[in-house]
Amino acid sequence: MFVETVTAPREEWERWNERLRYTSEPPEALVAAIAWVGADGLVTAVNLWDSAEAVADFYVQRVHAFVQAEGEPPNKPERHGEPLVVYVRR
Repeated sequence: MFVETVTAPREEWERWNERLRYTSEPPEALVAAIAWVGADGLVTAVNLWDSAEAVADFYVQRVHAFVQAEGEPPNKPERHGEPLVVYVRR
């Protein structure tokens, strides 16, 4: 598995979440996506992927076209790599 996080103003996060369809049409390699609004009003999101390669594929398939058209987003995901531990109750 592979973990990434992003922190951004809510409007920016909502715009990218809608465009990339994390929850409306989740990519098969996305294991989990969790987001919340912190006390500072910023959204922090954690995405858990099958692998680093899956993140790269997602970028090519869904992100690249938006970046080409509009430029890099002001708040880009931070890639953390393999998690030390993961537990999700089903």
